[in-house]
Amino acid sequence: MVLGVKNNTIEGFATYPNPVTNNTFTISSLSSDTKQVSIFNVLGKRVFSTNVSGTKSDVDVSEIASGLYILKVTEGTKTATSKLVIE
Repeated sequence: MVLGVKNNTIEGFATYPNPVTNNTFTISSLSSDTKQVSIFNVLGKRVFSTNVSGTKSDVDVSEIASGLYILKVTEGTKTATSKLVIE
């Protein structure tokens, strides 16, 4: 029996542009807390990791090859994931 579901997503989370075309994308949320940003390839291997802070942060992915990736952003105990296409 499920008694409740805790919402563990980052409030106001968004990434743009997607697909990434100029080696940089922006992460935004309602909180200015530090966020851990990880990018994984389709095999589940982490290929990039950094920390950002603020309600709007640019992430440089110029060292990552073009392709489809999974983006994972953690802010405290909250996590958001999304597909990320790098062109």
